[in-house]
Amino acid sequence: MSHDQRLRLLAASPNDPRATAALTALDDVHVVIDPGAEMASVHVPALIALAALLARLVGRVSIARPVAAPPNWWGVGSVGEIVDVVEGLRAALPARLPSRTLRVTFGAEGVAPADLGVGGGDLIAGVGLSPVVLDPAVHALGVHAAACLAVGQVLNRVLGGLGYPGVVLDEPYALDLITHRPIHGARAEAPRLSLPSPPARPLDIAVAGVGSVGTSTLALLAMSVGGRRGGRPAPAELHVTAIDGDRLDPRRNPFRYPALRGGEQGNKADWIVGRLREFGIAADAASCGVGKWAMTRPQPGFDGLLVSSVDTVPARLDVADVLARETLSVGVSGLALHAQRERFADGLCCPFCDYVSADPPATQAQVYATLTGLSVARVLQLLDGDASLTAADLEAVAATGRVPDHRRAELVGFRLADLVREAYAEAPLRTGAPDSGTVAGQVPRRGVSRATA
Repeated sequence: MSHDQRLRLLAASPNDPRATAALTALDDVHVVIDPGAEMASVHVPALIALAALLARLVGRVSIARPVAAPPNWWGVGSVGEIVDVVEGLRAALPARLPSRTLRVTFGAEGVAPADLGVGGGDLIAGVGLSPVVLDPAVHALGVHAAACLAVGQVLNRVLGGLGYPGVVLDEPYALDLITHRPIHGARAEAPRLSLPSPPARPLDIAVAGVGSVGTSTLALLAMSVGGRRGGRPAPAELHVTAIDGDRLDPRRNPFRYPALRGGEQGNKADWIVGRLREFGIAADAASCGVGKWAMTRPQPGFDGLLVSSVDTVPARLDVADVLARETLSVGVSGLALHAQRERFADGLCCPFCDYVSADPPATQAQVYATLTGLSVARVLQLLDGDASLTAADLEAVAATGRVPDHRRAELVGFRLADLVREAYAEAPLRTGAPDSGTVAGQVPRRGVSRATA
């Protein structure tokens, strides 16, 4: 269990019985996904994502009928193939077959009754306790969002008895992706929104940090507007810049990043740009931090959309210093998601304001030193700029027993944050009294339209 990627224990041994209970509950579930007959090729990438996310978490996932896949980010020929790919990424599969079955419908036509239904269209996400219709769509962003919500609902049902703090739906739920508000009453009565015409000038998008949700966001962008793999011309007015100085970690990232399928190597920005170009999207890579990228620009400011995917305090300051026309920032803490948008010089909060601790840097460094076994002085060096871990750093950390031997060489060249946060996302599971301790579940995430790592 100590190498199971789904869990990270907080202040507890890998043999903690609470972690064992959570893993056992997940392993005892077989999710059967039943696709509706009204499903079109545009909906299938969301079905692939639903299967891939669930296969990372539960004991078994199967598709009720074979579904061929159109050109997609993962390069799979069928939906069932993605399940095989994800199972190959897991450290271990259950030794016995699950005893509990949850049925999830994807669409409504010709499907049997289910525990959860996934549906929707381009801008409406629908989740229900019975099958939900798939609407005709162009990009089906709403269906992607519904798939993510359904994964959360599966976790709510499976881990609720262990104190998992999710809310189990007791009635159908529909979400408007434009207003981020639920739609009450019949989905057919949802307002038809009049979207603005595309801008006359080219749209420049910069993604500062290309981590788990960042790669997922760009993968969804590629499948939504990409041409070479998607069968339609890519928009000529779109240009993407991916900014990240980190390298892909072949051992950890494929499980944590739903946009990966294993085998990816090299700089994150270089890799994602190569994939975007395969879909006909104009893209460039900046294999450095956002601060260095901003300094190399010919003039101050960025006349475009900056998607903030950074996860350190200095990098968030650098994002604010870019002075983008518009900044989208999304922060994730466990399963809690907070998104905000800032426009340049609007008199309101900047991209830095709502995301940082007021503690002085020395306090933060002391916490990191305690967690890693490095000295405070070395931690301060690693927190300053783009410094990375050296072999000497990992030798010192390994001597304290805070990192396993097999990870010592693999983490050389990575950031301090990668050492501190071996588990990327944590969902607390409490068992009774507040002082009884916490088990944390590592949950893969994917973006709907934008997000941060």
